[in-house]
Amino acid sequence: MKPYGSITFFYYKDLKRANTFYGEMLGFQKVIDVDFAQVYKICEGVHVGLVDGERGSIKPSNDKPVMLSLFVENLDEWYKKIKSRGVEISEPQQPKYLDMQVSFIRDPEGYIIELLQWLTKPYGR
Repeated sequence: MKPYGSITFFYYKDLKRANTFYGEMLGFQKVIDVDFAQVYKICEGVHVGLVDGERGSIKPSNDKPVMLSLFVENLDEWYKKIKSRGVEISEPQQPKYLDMQVSFIRDPEGYIIELLQWLTKPYGR
């Protein structure tokens, strides 16, 4: 047996602001909408869930020791698109330790989103 998808849940003090960010600024599709949580589809089988921190099973904290990393095909295009929507994003950079380029975004409450383009894929195609 193997999983066929995943949802990474983040917990927010201001759920409305988080929804605006993921839905309008990043352009992800909302696929589940209940009064205290929303789920956005990132790509086939991969989702991010936004939860009202007052009602969810985990409470939001100022420390965000988690990062959502998204594999993208054309980082330069993503960078331009995200920046044009008013989102602060770091310039694409190439770390010395892997053959990739990365940019970083912080969502409204400080969760880090890494946009990662493999220049040479470490596995698969």
